[in-house]
Amino acid sequence: MADKINSMFGAYAVKMQVVIDKSLDKFAPIWFPKYFDWGIPTTTLTYVSAIGRSRIEAAASVVDRNAPAPTRSRLNIEKLSGTVPAIKESFRMNEEDYRNYLTVQNMALTEEAKRTILLDMMFNDLKKAGDAPLKRLDIMTLQALSTGKISVNAATNPDGLVLTDIDLLMPTANRKTVFEKWSIPATATPITDIKTIVIAANAQGMQFEKMLMTLNTFWKLQICAETIKMLAGYYRLASNQGAIGTIEQVNQYLTANGFPIIEIVNENIGIESDGLVSPLNPWNDTSVTFVPAGKLGVIHNAFAIEQMEPVQNVNYATYQNVLLKKYRQANPWGEFTDCELNAFPSVGLIDRIYILDVETKTA
Repeated sequence: MADKINSMFGAYAVKMQVVIDKSLDKFAPIWFPKYFDWGIPTTTLTYVSAIGRSRIEAAASVVDRNAPAPTRSRLNIEKLSGTVPAIKESFRMNEEDYRNYLTVQNMALTEEAKRTILLDMMFNDLKKAGDAPLKRLDIMTLQALSTGKISVNAATNPDGLVLTDIDLLMPTANRKTVFEKWSIPATATPITDIKTIVIAANAQGMQFEKMLMTLNTFWKLQICAETIKMLAGYYRLASNQGAIGTIEQVNQYLTANGFPIIEIVNENIGIESDGLVSPLNPWNDTSVTFVPAGKLGVIHNAFAIEQMEPVQNVNYATYQNVLLKKYRQANPWGEFTDCELNAFPSVGLIDRIYILDVETKTA
């Protein structure tokens, strides 16, 4: 890349941290802070530090003493020993945008009006750069809680690295199946499935506060014959009356019977490929995830190199641990707003989380 020169926004770029701090409400809402806290930034970030050395080594190498070590154990330990890739993106303002900038500069407007327009123009790219890495963390955490894994593949990361799934090492016993698929309402038994999991968890000294599921899964549960029968009994309806309960009514029944309540997960995140943005729902649609109260994990993160060694002529700011950079280059011409985040979610309570696949029958 050509040498970097000062941003065309001059003094405004120098003060972009102030601009960001005064516009926090304009950034996109993010999902992961509901269940994950930020960790303390470190100088490096590896899968070992994020997932935990003892968990990786136990999962990768514990075998019968008399048995040969399985090849996959070594592959897994290598896969989980590297440095976590950075989350990066760059937004380029082209020559046409620059001409619009010059037009504003030459318009017969008050200095205050010009300032407002120029700040909005600058903030537009800052907002996109600030939102993008955090939405990537949303994808990762939604995948983690609904599958026990994080997938960085061609579908979720079309213009970046394609990796094998990163297994967060959920105990096999915490993955559950159903007596009948919930998509078969006449014979499915969702209330019994839930009760079975609650009993199994209680036997291990665990309690759940919520069940996380998509609307599509709730709609399946809602029309199952067992659910309708249970609600009819709870609300004392006549024997010939059916009850298609709302989520509030179903949750009232669940609470009264000592079950975790339902929380709907409905997060669609835009993924850009070849200039086209398509919606992605990172939550596995057939998963119901049982979670305890409180936060479930930590977003481990590390400083970017440029936070330790800033580059000349680049203006910097931060938003939610995302490093934002603004600069210009002359040949080819372009004004750039970059973002960088070195982060990876760790589900510290993964041993206390259960995932129920509502479309896989118990063998």
